[in-house]
Amino acid sequence: MNNGDCFESFFGGGLLFRSMLSCLGIFIVVAVLAGAGPSLAASPAADELVAMAKSAGKPVIADFGLGFCMQCKKQAEILKEIREAYGEKVIVRMVNVGKEQALTSRYEVELIPTLVFFDSAGTVVLKKVGPMRYDEIRNQLSRMGVK
Repeated sequence: MNNGDCFESFFGGGLLFRSMLSCLGIFIVVAVLAGAGPSLAASPAADELVAMAKSAGKPVIADFGLGFCMQCKKQAEILKEIREAYGEKVIVRMVNVGKEQALTSRYEVELIPTLVFFDSAGTVVLKKVGPMRYDEIRNQLSRMGVK
């Protein structure tokens, strides 16, 4: 069997890949898509943001992103300024989409950065895909009654 025959012999012909690495990649993708992971819906962390807003009685801004994403880094800096400006009036929670998959799945985050704003009752009032400027965040907080 040469390197290109693994896909052909496994799937009965039709397509031919030229390297064992390609074949290995296909087998890994098939194994991952087969679903060997835990159910995300069962995770208690999925309600963490709602519980945080309700227990604190204040709005929560959830920043979904990754540490190495340039837009995420810029968003984090803006949110740091928001935290400094608003102090204890608002909770800012960073959510690492690579590590916190239950939260990412629950709020259907597909692109980063994504900001999700919760009111003090734990209700989502805005989900914004892409970075938000400082003034946009302040305007949203003002609409939510935060001064």
